[in-house]
Amino acid sequence: MPVKKKLSYETILDELEEARSIALRNESPTAAISASLGKAKVMALLGDKKDKSADTESYKQIMVEFV
Repeated sequence: MPVKKKLSYETILDELEEARSIALRNESPTAAISASLGKAKVMALLGDKKDKSADTESYKQIMVEFV
């Protein structure tokens, strides 16, 4: 029986970074971009939920810097 790994924001970010690294090694820009966008989305979820407009602005800034 396989051992279940506890899912957390940290493990999700680690997995996305691993996928991004593999995509870059394999010269797959679309997959690398997808993993980077996934990381940006997870990071936006980690922000302070009391001020949704700040989260939205942070996400927009991440996207602007990425592009």
